[in-house]
Amino acid sequence: MHMKILNTTNQDQWDNWLRNNSQHNPFTQSWAWGDILLAEGKQIERLVVVEGEMVLAQAQIVYSKIIFGWQYAFCPQGPVIEKTEAYECIIDYLKNKNCIFFRAEPPAISENLGFRIKKTIDINPPATLILDLKKSEEELLSGMHQKTRYNIHLAEKKDLKISDEKNLEVFWSLMNKTGSRDKFGLHRKSHYEKVLESPVVYQLTAYENKTAVACGVFARFGNTFTYLYGASDYEHRNLMAPYLLQWEGIKMGKSSGCQQYDFFGVAPVKDGNYDEQHQYAGVTRFKLGFGGIPHQVPGTFDLIINIGKYKLYSILRKLRRLV
Repeated sequence: MHMKILNTTNQDQWDNWLRNNSQHNPFTQSWAWGDILLAEGKQIERLVVVEGEMVLAQAQIVYSKIIFGWQYAFCPQGPVIEKTEAYECIIDYLKNKNCIFFRAEPPAISENLGFRIKKTIDINPPATLILDLKKSEEELLSGMHQKTRYNIHLAEKKDLKISDEKNLEVFWSLMNKTGSRDKFGLHRKSHYEKVLESPVVYQLTAYENKTAVACGVFARFGNTFTYLYGASDYEHRNLMAPYLLQWEGIKMGKSSGCQQYDFFGVAPVKDGNYDEQHQYAGVTRFKLGFGGIPHQVPGTFDLIINIGKYKLYSILRKLRRLV
C-alpha cells in the first residue's frame, strides 16, 4: 500500500497518537508546543505519514530559512516513527519544499535509511533522568540521596512561600542572574513570554517574605511532566529553595496524573558516574540527588537531502563562525 503525507489540523488525533506511540511523550512534539512556536512567528507544519488508515509517523517541524532561498526543517525530539520507511516519505516531501536537509532528534536512529546521515551539535539534550511518579511520596523521598532529602526538609523549615502564579518579570530576573552566574546564554525574553502563556506550562516561585529567591518552569504533555527551566538567586542559596521547588514540581506532576517526571538535560550518566567537565555537570549533580533513572537518545542528526548544497552550506557556516 502506498504511503502518503498529510498536513493535519486535528489536535486531538495528533496528541492522542503521540501519547500512545512515544515512550516519554516529548512535549516539543505536542500540539501546544507547536502553538508556542507559531505565536513566536515561526513557520511550522504538523506532518502525518499514513498508509491506508494506519498512521506510521508524526513530525512537527520548524522551517528555517538559510542562504540562496534554501531552507531546512528541524523536528525537535522527533519524528516519532512506527515504520522506518516513513523517513523516505518525509524526505521526499521536504525536497519539494526546497529543504537541503532534515534535522531530526529521533528516539532511535537507523544507519541504513538510504540517504546520508551526519551527527551534528545537539540542540535538545540527549541525556536525561526519568523519575517514576507512580511511586508514593514516601517512596520518592526514600529513593533520593540523603543530602537531597535533608536540603528539602531544611528549605521546608525556612518559611518559604511557594506561588504557582505565572510571572514573566520574576522569572526573567532570576534567569538573568542564573545565566550570568553559570555562564549560559538565554533565549529572548519574548520566547519565555510565549512559553509561559501556554496552558500546558506551569511556573512555581519560592518567596522569602516578598523576595523571589528561586523559580522553576514545567511542561505537561501526556503522561510526562518535564522540568524545563530553573533559576535562583545565589545570594539566598542558604535557603535551599531549588530543592524545595523541585520537590513541589514532582508533587505537582504526580497530582496532575502524570506517570513520569523528566528532568530534561543532564550529562550522560553511566553507573552513577558522569563527566565532571560536561556543560551540564552542575545541574547533573543536583538532579541525580532526586533518584531518577538515566535515559538517553542518540541526539541531533542531519538527514541530508542535497549533498552538494549541504556541503556548501556547511563551509559557509564554518567561515561565518571564523569571522
